[in-house]
Amino acid sequence: MAYPFSSENNLIREPARGFLQEWFDDGKGPEKVFKSGQAFDAAAWTKFTQELGMSAIAIDESYGGAGMGELGLIVVMEELGASLCSIPFLSGCAVVAGLLEKMGEDQPKSKILPKIATGELIAVYCEGDGNKANYVANGSLADLIVFPYFVADGIDYIGISAQAKGLSITPHKTMDPSRNFASVDWSGVADSERQIIGYGSKEAHRKMIAQSHLALAAESIGGAQKCLDMTLEYTAQRIQFDRPIASVQAIKHRCADMFILLEAARSAVYGAAVATDIEKTQACLVAKAYATDAFYKIAGDAIQLHGGIGFTWEYPLHFFFKRARANRTMFGTPQEAYADLADDVLGEAE
Repeated sequence: MAYPFSSENNLIREPARGFLQEWFDDGKGPEKVFKSGQAFDAAAWTKFTQELGMSAIAIDESYGGAGMGELGLIVVMEELGASLCSIPFLSGCAVVAGLLEKMGEDQPKSKILPKIATGELIAVYCEGDGNKANYVANGSLADLIVFPYFVADGIDYIGISAQAKGLSITPHKTMDPSRNFASVDWSGVADSERQIIGYGSKEAHRKMIAQSHLALAAESIGGAQKCLDMTLEYTAQRIQFDRPIASVQAIKHRCADMFILLEAARSAVYGAAVATDIEKTQACLVAKAYATDAFYKIAGDAIQLHGGIGFTWEYPLHFFFKRARANRTMFGTPQEAYADLADDVLGEAE
Protein backbone atom coordinates (compact mmCIF):
# COMPACT_ATOMS: atom_id res chain seq x y z
CA MET A 1 0.00 0.00 0.00
CA ALA A 2 1.65 3.22 -1.18
CA TYR A 3 -0.41 5.84 0.63
CA PRO A 4 0.60 7.76 2.73
CA PHE A 5 4.29 6.98 2.19
CA SER A 6 6.71 9.02 0.12
CA SER A 7 9.37 7.48 -2.13
CA GLU A 8 11.88 8.13 0.67
CA ASN A 9 9.73 6.21 3.15
CA ASN A 10 9.46 3.30 0.75
CA LEU A 11 13.22 3.25 0.16
CA ILE A 12 13.91 2.24 3.74
CA ARG A 13 11.41 -0.62 3.68
CA GLU A 14 13.48 -2.83 1.38
CA PRO A 15 16.72 -2.93 3.44
CA ALA A 16 14.77 -3.22 6.70
CA ARG A 17 12.65 -6.08 5.34
CA GLY A 18 15.63 -7.84 3.77
CA PHE A 19 17.64 -7.88 6.99
CA LEU A 20 14.75 -8.68 9.33
CA GLN A 21 13.24 -11.46 7.23
CA GLU A 22 16.65 -13.08 6.82
CA TRP A 23 16.96 -12.97 10.62
CA PHE A 24 13.61 -14.70 10.98
CA ASP A 25 13.72 -17.14 8.08
CA ASP A 26 17.18 -18.61 8.62
CA GLY A 27 16.32 -19.55 12.20
CA LYS A 28 18.47 -16.99 14.02
CA GLY A 29 15.38 -15.70 15.78
CA PRO A 30 13.12 -18.66 16.52
CA GLU A 31 15.97 -21.11 17.07
CA LYS A 32 18.75 -19.12 18.73
CA VAL A 33 16.89 -16.34 20.53
CA PHE A 34 13.31 -17.33 21.32
CA LYS A 35 13.87 -20.98 22.19
CA SER A 36 17.04 -20.30 24.19
CA GLY A 37 15.10 -18.12 26.62
CA GLN A 38 16.86 -14.97 25.50
CA ALA A 39 14.93 -11.95 24.27
CA PHE A 40 17.75 -9.87 22.83
CA ASP A 41 20.05 -10.37 19.86
CA ALA A 42 23.00 -8.02 20.39
CA ALA A 43 24.51 -8.74 16.98
CA ALA A 44 21.23 -7.96 15.22
CA TRP A 45 20.88 -4.74 17.23
CA THR A 46 24.39 -3.61 16.21
CA LYS A 47 23.76 -4.26 12.54
CA PHE A 48 20.29 -2.74 12.56
CA THR A 49 21.44 0.46 14.25
CA GLN A 50 25.03 1.00 13.13
CA GLU A 51 25.17 -0.59 9.69
CA LEU A 52 21.61 0.06 8.51
CA GLY A 53 21.04 3.21 10.61
CA MET A 54 17.42 2.29 11.35
CA SER A 55 17.50 3.60 14.92
CA ALA A 56 17.90 7.11 13.51
CA ILE A 57 14.94 6.96 11.13
CA ALA A 58 12.39 8.99 13.12
CA ILE A 59 14.80 11.30 14.99
CA ASP A 60 15.24 14.87 13.79
CA GLU A 61 18.30 15.62 11.66
CA SER A 62 19.50 18.23 14.15
CA TYR A 63 20.10 15.38 16.62
CA GLY A 64 21.85 13.06 14.20
CA GLY A 65 18.73 11.36 12.90
CA ALA A 66 17.34 10.80 9.42
CA GLY A 67 14.35 13.09 10.02
CA MET A 68 11.79 10.76 8.43
CA GLY A 69 9.34 11.26 11.26
CA GLU A 70 6.31 9.18 12.10
CA LEU A 71 5.86 7.64 8.66
CA GLY A 72 9.44 6.41 8.64
CA LEU A 73 8.89 4.97 12.10
CA ILE A 74 5.77 3.13 10.94
CA VAL A 75 7.66 1.53 8.05
CA VAL A 76 10.31 0.16 10.41
CA MET A 77 7.78 -0.98 13.02
CA GLU A 78 5.76 -2.88 10.41
CA GLU A 79 8.86 -4.79 9.32
CA LEU A 80 9.85 -5.46 12.93
CA GLY A 81 6.37 -6.85 13.56
CA ALA A 82 6.66 -9.18 10.59
CA SER A 83 9.93 -10.63 11.91
CA LEU A 84 9.52 -10.41 15.72
CA CYS A 85 13.18 -9.41 15.82
CA SER A 86 14.37 -9.28 19.44
CA ILE A 87 15.86 -5.81 19.50
CA PRO A 88 14.86 -2.87 21.77
CA PHE A 89 13.67 -0.51 19.03
CA LEU A 90 10.16 0.24 20.31
CA SER A 91 11.10 1.46 23.78
CA GLY A 92 13.94 3.81 22.86
CA CYS A 93 13.68 4.77 19.20
CA ALA A 94 9.91 5.21 19.27
CA VAL A 95 8.67 6.06 22.77
CA VAL A 96 11.60 7.80 24.52
CA ALA A 97 12.88 9.53 21.39
CA GLY A 98 9.38 10.86 20.68
CA LEU A 99 9.00 12.05 24.24
CA LEU A 100 12.33 13.90 24.20
CA GLU A 101 11.68 15.58 20.86
CA LYS A 102 8.33 16.90 22.07
CA MET A 103 9.08 17.72 25.72
CA GLY A 104 12.79 17.29 26.36
CA GLU A 105 15.04 19.92 27.92
CA ASP A 106 17.63 21.25 25.46
CA GLN A 107 20.77 19.96 27.19
CA PRO A 108 19.67 16.35 27.89
CA LYS A 109 17.95 16.23 24.51
CA SER A 110 21.18 17.14 22.71
CA LYS A 111 23.07 14.47 24.69
CA ILE A 112 20.59 11.60 24.64
CA LEU A 113 18.97 11.72 21.19
CA PRO A 114 22.22 11.37 19.18
CA LYS A 115 23.12 8.30 21.24
CA ILE A 116 19.69 6.76 20.64
CA ALA A 117 20.10 7.53 16.93
CA THR A 118 23.33 5.53 16.73
CA GLY A 119 22.08 2.68 18.91
CA GLU A 120 24.77 3.46 21.47
CA LEU A 121 22.17 4.05 24.19
CA ILE A 122 19.13 1.89 24.92
CA ALA A 123 16.45 3.93 26.67
CA VAL A 124 13.17 2.65 28.09
CA TYR A 125 10.07 4.43 29.31
CA CYS A 126 8.16 3.11 32.30
CA GLU A 127 5.08 4.40 34.05
CA GLY A 128 4.06 2.51 37.15
CA ASP A 129 2.71 2.74 40.65
CA GLY A 130 4.82 5.08 42.78
CA ASN A 131 8.47 4.15 42.44
CA LYS A 132 8.02 0.85 40.64
CA ALA A 133 6.85 -0.36 37.24
CA ASN A 134 6.14 -3.96 36.23
CA TYR A 135 6.59 -5.57 32.84
CA VAL A 136 8.65 -2.77 31.31
CA ALA A 137 9.50 -3.58 27.70
CA ASN A 138 13.29 -4.05 27.32
CA GLY A 139 13.72 -3.09 30.97
CA SER A 140 16.73 -5.30 31.67
CA LEU A 141 18.50 -4.11 28.50
CA ALA A 142 18.30 -0.43 29.38
CA ASP A 143 21.13 2.05 29.72
CA LEU A 144 18.66 4.80 30.65
CA ILE A 145 15.36 4.55 32.52
CA VAL A 146 12.83 7.34 31.91
CA PHE A 147 9.68 7.81 33.98
CA PRO A 148 7.16 10.61 34.66
CA TYR A 149 7.04 12.39 38.01
CA PHE A 150 3.74 14.17 38.56
CA VAL A 151 4.04 17.64 40.09
CA ALA A 152 1.42 20.26 40.87
CA ASP A 153 1.46 22.09 37.55
CA GLY A 154 2.47 19.28 35.19
CA ILE A 155 4.93 16.43 34.78
CA ASP A 156 8.70 16.19 35.08
CA TYR A 157 10.36 13.42 33.09
CA ILE A 158 13.15 11.85 35.10
CA GLY A 159 16.11 9.97 33.67
CA ILE A 160 18.10 7.46 35.73
CA SER A 161 21.18 5.60 34.57
CA ALA A 162 20.78 1.83 34.68
CA GLN A 163 24.01 1.81 36.72
CA ALA A 164 22.60 4.11 39.42
CA LYS A 165 23.02 2.86 42.97
CA GLY A 166 19.75 1.68 44.47
CA LEU A 167 18.09 0.90 41.14
CA SER A 168 16.62 -2.61 40.98
CA ILE A 169 15.83 -4.31 37.66
CA THR A 170 14.32 -7.80 37.71
CA PRO A 171 13.87 -9.68 34.39
CA HIS A 172 10.54 -11.41 33.83
CA LYS A 173 9.79 -14.48 31.79
CA THR A 174 6.52 -13.94 29.94
CA MET A 175 4.46 -15.82 27.37
CA ASP A 176 6.16 -13.77 24.62
CA PRO A 177 9.74 -15.07 24.30
CA SER A 178 10.59 -12.57 21.57
CA ARG A 179 10.52 -9.43 23.76
CA ASN A 180 12.44 -8.63 26.93
CA PHE A 181 10.38 -7.59 29.96
CA ALA A 182 11.45 -6.60 33.47
CA SER A 183 10.20 -4.87 36.60
CA VAL A 184 12.00 -1.66 37.54
CA ASP A 185 12.16 -0.27 41.07
CA TRP A 186 13.79 3.15 41.55
CA SER A 187 12.66 3.75 45.14
CA GLY A 188 16.24 3.34 46.43
CA VAL A 189 17.81 5.80 43.99
CA ALA A 190 19.03 9.05 45.54
CA ASP A 191 17.71 12.37 44.23
CA SER A 192 21.22 13.26 43.04
CA GLU A 193 21.03 10.32 40.60
CA ARG A 194 17.74 11.54 39.11
CA GLN A 195 18.01 14.02 36.25
CA ILE A 196 15.09 16.05 34.92
CA ILE A 197 15.28 15.55 31.17
CA GLY A 198 11.96 17.06 30.17
CA TYR A 199 8.75 18.72 31.28
CA GLY A 200 5.18 18.81 30.02
CA SER A 201 1.63 19.61 30.98
CA LYS A 202 -0.69 16.76 31.94
CA GLU A 203 -2.63 17.25 28.71
CA ALA A 204 0.57 17.17 26.63
CA HIS A 205 1.60 14.02 28.48
CA ARG A 206 -1.72 12.34 27.75
CA LYS A 207 -1.35 13.15 24.05
CA MET A 208 2.25 11.93 23.97
CA ILE A 209 1.33 8.61 25.55
CA ALA A 210 -1.54 8.06 23.11
CA GLN A 211 0.66 8.93 20.13
CA SER A 212 3.47 6.67 21.29
CA HIS A 213 1.06 3.75 21.03
CA LEU A 214 0.93 4.23 17.26
CA ALA A 215 4.30 2.46 16.94
CA LEU A 216 2.86 -0.62 18.67
CA ALA A 217 -0.14 -0.50 16.35
CA ALA A 218 2.16 -0.45 13.32
CA GLU A 219 4.11 -3.40 14.70
CA SER A 220 0.83 -5.26 15.10
CA ILE A 221 -0.24 -4.82 11.47
CA GLY A 222 3.19 -6.04 10.38
CA GLY A 223 2.73 -9.18 12.48
CA ALA A 224 -0.81 -9.65 11.22
CA GLN A 225 0.35 -9.36 7.61
CA LYS A 226 2.97 -12.05 8.21
CA CYS A 227 0.35 -14.37 9.73
CA LEU A 228 -1.90 -13.89 6.70
CA ASP A 229 0.99 -14.44 4.26
CA MET A 230 1.99 -17.67 6.02
CA THR A 231 -1.61 -18.86 5.95
CA LEU A 232 -2.12 -18.15 2.24
CA GLU A 233 1.13 -19.93 1.39
CA TYR A 234 0.30 -22.96 3.53
CA THR A 235 -3.30 -23.39 2.34
CA ALA A 236 -2.15 -23.18 -1.29
CA GLN A 237 0.36 -26.00 -0.71
CA ARG A 238 -1.63 -28.28 1.62
CA ILE A 239 -3.35 -30.97 -0.43
CA GLN A 240 -6.42 -32.77 0.89
CA PHE A 241 -8.83 -34.88 -1.18
CA ASP A 242 -6.59 -34.25 -4.21
CA ARG A 243 -6.84 -30.49 -4.14
CA PRO A 244 -5.30 -27.55 -2.23
CA ILE A 245 -7.35 -26.64 0.83
CA ALA A 246 -7.21 -23.02 -0.39
CA SER A 247 -9.83 -24.01 -2.97
CA VAL A 248 -12.35 -24.89 -0.26
CA GLN A 249 -15.01 -22.21 0.03
CA ALA A 250 -14.94 -22.07 3.84
CA ILE A 251 -11.14 -21.55 3.79
CA LYS A 252 -11.50 -18.78 1.20
CA HIS A 253 -14.10 -17.02 3.34
CA ARG A 254 -11.92 -17.24 6.45
CA CYS A 255 -8.87 -15.83 4.63
CA ALA A 256 -11.00 -13.06 3.15
CA ASP A 257 -12.22 -12.12 6.63
CA MET A 258 -8.60 -12.00 7.86
CA PHE A 259 -7.67 -9.74 4.93
CA ILE A 260 -10.55 -7.35 5.55
CA LEU A 261 -9.72 -7.12 9.25
CA LEU A 262 -6.05 -6.43 8.43
CA GLU A 263 -6.83 -3.72 5.88
CA ALA A 264 -9.19 -1.98 8.30
CA ALA A 265 -6.45 -2.01 10.94
CA ARG A 266 -3.92 -0.72 8.41
CA SER A 267 -6.24 2.12 7.47
CA ALA A 268 -6.63 3.05 11.14
CA VAL A 269 -2.85 3.15 11.64
CA TYR A 270 -2.07 5.09 8.47
CA GLY A 271 -4.96 7.45 9.13
CA ALA A 272 -3.62 8.18 12.62
CA ALA A 273 -0.16 8.85 11.20
CA VAL A 274 -1.43 11.64 8.95
CA ALA A 275 -4.13 12.98 11.30
CA THR A 276 -4.12 16.66 12.24
CA ASP A 277 -3.09 17.71 15.74
CA ILE A 278 -6.74 18.12 16.71
CA GLU A 279 -7.61 14.55 15.63
CA LYS A 280 -4.30 12.90 16.55
CA THR A 281 -4.94 11.63 20.06
CA GLN A 282 -8.30 10.07 19.23
CA ALA A 283 -6.99 8.54 15.99
CA CYS A 284 -4.03 6.95 17.81
CA LEU A 285 -6.29 5.47 20.50
CA VAL A 286 -8.47 3.89 17.80
CA ALA A 287 -5.42 2.61 15.89
CA LYS A 288 -3.82 0.98 18.93
CA ALA A 289 -7.03 -0.67 20.09
CA TYR A 290 -8.16 -1.87 16.67
CA ALA A 291 -4.77 -3.00 15.33
CA THR A 292 -3.79 -5.02 18.40
CA ASP A 293 -7.22 -6.66 18.49
CA ALA A 294 -6.98 -7.45 14.77
CA PHE A 295 -3.50 -8.97 15.18
CA TYR A 296 -4.76 -11.21 17.98
CA LYS A 297 -7.75 -12.40 15.94
CA ILE A 298 -5.74 -12.94 12.74
CA ALA A 299 -2.97 -14.84 14.55
CA GLY A 300 -5.58 -17.12 16.16
CA ASP A 301 -7.33 -17.76 12.84
CA ALA A 302 -3.98 -18.46 11.17
CA ILE A 303 -3.20 -21.19 13.69
CA GLN A 304 -6.58 -22.82 13.12
CA LEU A 305 -6.24 -22.73 9.32
CA HIS A 306 -2.83 -24.37 9.57
CA GLY A 307 -4.38 -27.36 11.32
CA GLY A 308 -2.12 -29.57 13.44
CA ILE A 309 1.16 -27.99 12.36
CA GLY A 310 -0.04 -24.61 13.60
CA PHE A 311 0.04 -25.88 17.17
CA THR A 312 3.57 -27.34 17.08
CA TRP A 313 6.57 -25.74 18.77
CA GLU A 314 8.72 -26.27 15.68
CA TYR A 315 6.48 -24.16 13.46
CA PRO A 316 6.96 -20.42 14.20
CA LEU A 317 3.32 -19.31 14.02
CA HIS A 318 2.77 -19.64 17.76
CA PHE A 319 5.38 -16.93 18.36
CA PHE A 320 3.17 -14.44 16.48
CA PHE A 321 0.14 -15.49 18.51
CA LYS A 322 2.11 -14.89 21.73
CA ARG A 323 3.31 -11.48 20.52
CA ALA A 324 -0.25 -10.60 19.52
CA ARG A 325 -1.54 -11.55 22.96
CA ALA A 326 1.15 -9.45 24.63
CA ASN A 327 0.59 -6.45 22.33
CA ARG A 328 -3.11 -6.50 23.08
CA THR A 329 -2.50 -5.58 26.73
CA MET A 330 0.72 -3.59 26.36
CA PHE A 331 0.14 0.11 27.18
CA GLY A 332 -3.36 -0.85 28.31
CA THR A 333 -6.10 -3.05 26.87
CA PRO A 334 -8.26 -2.14 23.85
CA GLN A 335 -11.16 -1.62 26.25
CA GLU A 336 -9.12 0.94 28.20
CA ALA A 337 -8.18 2.70 24.96
CA TYR A 338 -11.83 2.91 23.93
CA ALA A 339 -12.72 4.21 27.41
CA ASP A 340 -10.05 6.93 27.04
CA LEU A 341 -11.47 7.74 23.62
CA ALA A 342 -14.98 8.05 25.05
CA ASP A 343 -13.72 10.36 27.80
CA ASP A 344 -11.95 12.47 25.19
CA VAL A 345 -15.03 12.76 22.98
CA LEU A 346 -17.33 13.54 25.90
CA GLY A 347 -14.84 16.11 27.18
CA GLU A 348 -14.97 17.89 23.82
CA ALA A 349 -18.78 17.79 23.86
CA GLU A 350 -18.85 19.56 27.21
